[in-house]
Order: sequence, then structure tokens, then C-alpha cells
Amino acid sequence: MADFPVSNQASLHEPLDRTCKGAVEPSCSSDPGKDSSCTSAFAFTILAGNCGAAIYHSRRDPWSVAFVLAAFLVLLLLFYALRVFESLPHGSPRRVYVKAAVWVLTTVLTTMFSYRVATLMPFPVAVIVWALAGCTIVAGFCLFFVCRDEVEPAAEENPVEVSDMA
Repeated sequence: MADFPVSNQASLHEPLDRTCKGAVEPSCSSDPGKDSSCTSAFAFTILAGNCGAAIYHSRRDPWSVAFVLAAFLVLLLLFYALRVFESLPHGSPRRVYVKAAVWVLTTVLTTMFSYRVATLMPFPVAVIVWALAGCTIVAGFCLFFVCRDEVEPAAEENPVEVSDMA
């Protein structure tokens, strides 16, 4: 096994500086700290296109069209609620209400899709679908409201230095 030279000046966890002087920032950045409006617009376009295609293919079945429209609206509300939740400060009391809205919306989507799938399955498989949906809903509630947010920010961790590993 060959030995590779390792620099003692930087750790493995330090970000690399790859900026060029005079470089222009792209208008659509995937940096989580910046506005990702282009990514959101792209995702919305894909979602709307898929919903439009589903409505077109089921245009003779009003219940299917209603299901697609309802799922589309609930998804839009869910994405909006998630965006609001992420924009709120960590200690804000409003976060609990927005978190509850996120849980309710995910519960509605889980129930809608489970109903749709369970109607197509034989009874034993439908029971499994509903049981898994129930487990998902209860687990989501527990993770959102029962478990505490004890995750420490990554910046407070002590990264292992390259020189310490040798």
C-alpha cells in the first residue's frame, strides 16, 4: 500500500476555498443559506406538469381528477409550511404551530395515498398498507412532538485533525 503525503496545515473537515477573483455568482445557487427560488420553481414546474398529465389521463373520472387536485394543493401547502418553518428562528413559539401544520399535512397526504393504494389491493395487503400508514403517522407525531430537538450544530463539533490520525 502506497503512502500518500498528507498536509499538516488543514484538517479534512475544513471547506476548500475554490473562489476565483472576478467570478460571477450563478443566479440559481444550491447554497442552503441563499434563496433557492430557481430550485423551487423547477420543482413546482415538474410537480405541476405531472399533475397536469395525471389530470389529462384521468379526465373522464372526476374522482381521480379531484384526488390529483387535492394532492397537488396539499403538497403546495406542505412546501409552503416547510419554507415558513425553516425561516423561523429556532426559539420562536410559532415553530410549534407550523410544525403541527406540517404534521397534519403529511398525515393528510399519507391517508390519501394509503386509501388510493389500499383500494387496489386484496384485503390482507390493504391491511398492511393501512398498518404501515398508521405507523408512519404515529412515528411522525413522536418525532415531531415527543422527542426533543437535541441535535447539536455541526460547527460545534470537534473535527479530527489529519495529524491526530497518524
